Amino acid sequence: MATFEFLRLSLSIPTLGKLALDEQRREPNTTRKDFLAEAFSSRRDFFYSGRLFTFMPGPPETQGPDYFTGYIGKPVEEMVNAGPEQMFALTASKHYRASFVAIDTRPDQQVVAFEKRADVGSAQRILEAMMEAFVRERQSLSWHTDAEFLSSAKDFWSAAREYEGRITEISFEFFPPNGLEGFEKFKKFDKLAKQQANGQSSEYSIKNPDGAIKPSGEFVEEAVEYASEGPGRVQMKEGRKVLFSSRQARKTKDAPEQLMPRQGEGSKILGMIGWLFGTKPHGG
Repeated sequence: MATFEFLRLSLSIPTLGKLALDEQRREPNTTRKDFLAEAFSSRRDFFYSGRLFTFMPGPPETQGPDYFTGYIGKPVEEMVNAGPEQMFALTASKHYRASFVAIDTRPDQQVVAFEKRADVGSAQRILEAMMEAFVRERQSLSWHTDAEFLSSAKDFWSAAREYEGRITEISFEFFPPNGLEGFEKFKKFDKLAKQQANGQSSEYSIKNPDGAIKPSGEFVEEAVEYASEGPGRVQMKEGRKVLFSSRQARKTKDAPEQLMPRQGEGSKILGMIGWLFGTKPHGG
């Protein structure tokens, strides 16, 4: 069984040089959708945590206009026994560990489905390292990218009930919202805060050292729901102890192994796109 995690890529106008008003910041010439299509349609070699990683796009028939696919992998060297002619001597063997990835680049989505594999690494950190390398290669004004897991708002409210009377802090961090619908009152407030401070992200905390925080009201409810859609994250604490983290309540989906395109089969990849995102790829 293969497990997929879902991350939203939030693209924002980069902050360059001295502080500037939002209207003075220059937007890249390419659209967010085209920027992501460019990033995921070609091979990319990049380093993360001191290791070389490679993104390889899927077959041409699995690419665009709204969905792109590929594999992200890293080389692994292990000591194995050679054959009897070599007296089973230990010999270095180089191979790869790789995760299958698919991205929905539509303006109101921009979500990546990333196969979870402990032997590959953190989806969020790998994606951000890949996008940072991509921006360096472009050598032109590019979108700033934040990757964050989609999570379950229900898990937050379950934790709020479980830990009632112990909660000393609830903290939120938010990135630009892409084309997410709804949450208009909160988005207006958050956008104004970022504009006035020239920020690429924003953080808000609600604190009560006596543990008397009650997560309720329009602001908290909308902020939790908004963050669960991917452009943010939430933490709930008792002192320094983390009671809840949205990164531990990630949205996942399990795929039967027989559906996985382990050999890069185009037909299986197209089927996975529809299975992961609940839609027919390429308008099919």
